[in-house]
Amino acid sequence: MCNCCWLTVCIVVVVLCVLLSYVYLLYCVGIAVFTLDAGLLAISQYSEDPATGHLDEGFPWFPFA
Repeated sequence: MCNCCWLTVCIVVVVLCVLLSYVYLLYCVGIAVFTLDAGLLAISQYSEDPATGHLDEGFPWFPFA
């Protein structure tokens, strides 16, 4: 192969590696955002804050504890 062909092949390989790295980075960020969003959703469903109407009333068999 001529030098020009090797240079073209090297450039194509480098560009493909960079694109693959960006795709992997976006995949990792997407997984992190999805995991964080799921965690925040789980926390928001079980909060004991007066705005949600779920007050901590102690033990159910002794409500004034």
